[in-house]
Amino acid sequence: MGRLLKVLNSILNGIIVTILAGMVGLVFLNVVMRYVFDSGITWSEEMARYMFVWIVFLGAVVAAKEKGHLGVDILTSNVPRTVQKVLSLIANTLVIFVLVLFIDGLWKMMNLNQMVSGPATGIPVAFFYLAGLVASVLMIIISAYQTIQFVFFDKGEPPLDGNSDIKGGNLE
Repeated sequence: MGRLLKVLNSILNGIIVTILAGMVGLVFLNVVMRYVFDSGITWSEEMARYMFVWIVFLGAVVAAKEKGHLGVDILTSNVPRTVQKVLSLIANTLVIFVLVLFIDGLWKMMNLNQMVSGPATGIPVAFFYLAGLVASVLMIIISAYQTIQFVFFDKGEPPLDGNSDIKGGNLE
């Protein structure tokens, strides 16, 4: 499973870079066309918005995999390993619960907006919500895997491993 997560991470990074390059190129081309030719690409702003939403959600998945989301480790770094495991299990269970609630809301929004499409591109608005749905499912899988590895197999570090550059307010 760890190897699968590494492959997933590489694929996601490639997709993010590709989407970002496409978005930057599209916006740049539209700016040049507006200033040089006095007419732009009508669908470029809408498409850039879709691309940006996908970059944000896929980036959140990469950050979850690399344990890069913001967290406070003042408590977890100062307790024994067994307590760290319990706290990690509680925290990640709450994260997964919130992601399930997020998926439920996204699903409802997708159903509510299934007949609505973008005015310029014709892409369904549900495509916005699909980005969140994909990201949430992937983050649930990643959180569950990391929690199982740390709590039950004592592999890896807790999500907040206490090895930050700043401890107790002082730079090390």
